[in-house]
Amino acid sequence: MGGISKVARELRHKNVTTVQGWCDRDTLPPRRQREVLDLATRLGKDVDPLELIPAPAEAE
Repeated sequence: MGGISKVARELRHKNVTTVQGWCDRDTLPPRRQREVLDLATRLGKDVDPLELIPAPAEAE
């Protein structure tokens, strides 16, 4: 969606590290999923909501 800095700016996060943490952990907090989907829509990006939900951990 244009990079970490752009996403942080568009979501009005004061710290880019918040969004960077989501990327580093490869997860998005559930409370942020709607705003990220809304941002994707505003930017004309096709994002499947299921992409935002982490897959269940595989049994070892």
